[in-house]
Order: sequence, then structure tokens, then C-alpha cells
Amino acid sequence: MKEDEPNDVRRIFLLNPDPRLVRQAARAGVQVRSAVADVHDEAALRAPLAQAEAAGLFVNPARALRVLADPVAVQRLVRDNRLSPGGTEVAAGDLRLTVETLSVHGMHQAVGITAHMPYGLLHPAPLTNDTAADVRAVVTALLDLAGYQYGPAHTSVALTTRGPVITACRAGLADDPVPELVKAAGGFDLAAGALEVLSGRLVDSVRPNRFAAAVMLGSPWRLDTAEVGVLPHVRYVMPPEALRPGHLVIHADSPEVAAQRVASLSALVVGGTS
Repeated sequence: MKEDEPNDVRRIFLLNPDPRLVRQAARAGVQVRSAVADVHDEAALRAPLAQAEAAGLFVNPARALRVLADPVAVQRLVRDNRLSPGGTEVAAGDLRLTVETLSVHGMHQAVGITAHMPYGLLHPAPLTNDTAADVRAVVTALLDLAGYQYGPAHTSVALTTRGPVITACRAGLADDPVPELVKAAGGFDLAAGALEVLSGRLVDSVRPNRFAAAVMLGSPWRLDTAEVGVLPHVRYVMPPEALRPGHLVIHADSPEVAAQRVASLSALVVGGTS
């Protein structure tokens, strides 16, 4: 929907639509136009993008989608533009992060940084304000260089002694359970935010007011749901499209408490966690 159109109906374009965004659009009454195309083929992308743009919908340049679909092209952008001083090499002990961004009119907002911990995932990542700002800056710089304009993006970053190093970036929502962690920690709905920016609207930033952690459930497994039901800090997540069982998500007031709760909950999962 262009900005001069009436605001009572939202219309968006989804390329190779994510079922999570389709479901969210149905719940929100957002009209969806979609197309399926090979994002690695820039020429093949141009026709559906041009048709959607002609219909008044916001679309990304074909080049941006092709670049973000190609890990080698992403690393070339990082290297050639010196986004990671000292090179792109990372060590096994470097803290791994994922950064969720929402872009509208070429403006990129980092709405969540998640850390990979020994037990699973922690959101928000336990970073100093300066480090978090450095991470956000390098990610938004990459999206600028790629020419990304609209929608969510998911970027992987390693914290090295030289600073943050981008290891991967792709268009689209993060895999589960990252959206659930973002919602549990601060109440921000990534899918709903994605619909906003895809329809040309800005989103309000949300500051997390607690921590949320996730541990993947292994298979085979059995969850003592009676015990989980009496623990208010526990949420069980099963992605609708996933074949594997899913995740346990907990919230806590600190990273230390989150780690303790994850450890104590492992006893409730028969079959172990992975």
C-alpha cells in the first residue's frame, strides 16, 4: 500500500511466502499478494517484483534479494567494504549472535539480538550498550550495502577480539523459537512487525523488560506437562511446520537465573534435550 492510499486496508507482497507471515496476515486482515521465484536468479525475480510494484505494493530490488540469498555474496560485501576489521575469520570460542531487523523505505531497525549459549538461546543477548550498538551498526550497514528496502532480515554475527563479524545474513524471519523469545522478553511480535514494514509503516522499538531462554527438546522425549503447568515462567513452543518436537522457552530476570531454570527443567524432559 502506498502512503497516499486509504489506511483502512493494508496490502503486502510476499515472495516465497513464509507460512507464519501468511497466518499473521489472515489474523490481522492484511491482504496478501504472493509469488514464488528462485531468489538466486535475479532475472527471474524481476517480473513478479515489477508486477507487485505496479500494483502499488512495496518490494525489494531483485539484486538485494539475490545477494542476501547467496552466503558467498554476503561475505564478499562484508570483506570488500571492511565491515569486519581484521577479516572475517572467527574462533570457536567467540560468542555467536543473531540479529533480527525490520526494514521500511530502506531504514533498518534492529529489534532483537539473541545469543547462542551452551544450553540453547538467550534473548536479549547479555551485551554492554556499546557492544550492542556496534553489532546493530554493522548489521544495518550490511543491509544498506545490499540495497534491502522492506521486510525482516536475520543476520548471524560473531563477537571477536576485533569486534563484531557478520557470518551470514538472509531476508526473512528467524527460525523458531527466536520470534517466541523476542515476544517473551519484551512483548514484541516479529511477525506483526514484519507486516507493518511490508505495508510501508514504521514500527515502534520495544525494550525487553526481562530475559527469555530456549532449549531444544530432543527426540524421543516426553514432557511432564503437569509439572510445567504449575511453573509460570515456562512456555512450551512447537512450531506448526516442524517435524521435530520443538522447544521449551522460559523467562527470567537475569541470564544467570535463566541458565538455572533451563538446567532444572531438564529433569522434566524424559529423553533429554539437545
